[in-house]
Amino acid sequence: MLNDVKISAVISAYNEENSVAAVVKTTLDSEIIDEVIVVNDGSTDKTANNLEQFISNPKYTYIEYEKNRGKSFAMVEGVEKATGDIIVFIDADIFNFEEKHIKQLITPLVNQEAEMVIGHPTENKFDEKLNPFQMLAGERAVFKIDILPILEDIRHTQYGIETMLNLYYKSKGKKIKFEYLWGVYHLTKIRKNGVNGSFKNYAVEIKQIFKTLATNYVLVMMAVKAIFKGY
Repeated sequence: MLNDVKISAVISAYNEENSVAAVVKTTLDSEIIDEVIVVNDGSTDKTANNLEQFISNPKYTYIEYEKNRGKSFAMVEGVEKATGDIIVFIDADIFNFEEKHIKQLITPLVNQEAEMVIGHPTENKFDEKLNPFQMLAGERAVFKIDILPILEDIRHTQYGIETMLNLYYKSKGKKIKFEYLWGVYHLTKIRKNGVNGSFKNYAVEIKQIFKTLATNYVLVMMAVKAIFKGY
């Protein structure tokens, strides 16, 4: 059934020179991905240089911003450029990402088991059972038609985009499924940006997430109502 739908991958990258090339290569090499759209969100490191090797690949579309415009802005532009029925969002800062993980994200949609699949990078049982951030994971698959109505709403949510998607799907009573992507891991912010830089980045992300919740309080109430209605 995977051959019956067109699948687009959207990868936004900001200063991910150490990981982005491997993520893009895995996605381009995937037999079930029809096109890969990479948005370089104003990177100032070697991200652009490391992506030059893919320019000649017919499945590859590259967009580059002069200045950083934010994760959500980049993801929305990727969706607008995509021609697939299914959109797979993939973070550029993950390691050990393989073809099997792509199938994990897509198969539940094709089999009508879910309307959004969230793939949680998982290295151990602690991550699987206790990690409170699994709902915010960036690896996810959706039907493009389902998110078209909210593209403008999520364009400027920055790091609140996953929160906004979760609220929207919950408010509509759409089924969300988790897939644990064994072996995949993120480089921690401390290793990427140092202690001071990581705390600053975490503070910015938390602020943007809470801003998204506050701005979309109606969706929050609808999501809560839908959750209780399901019990």
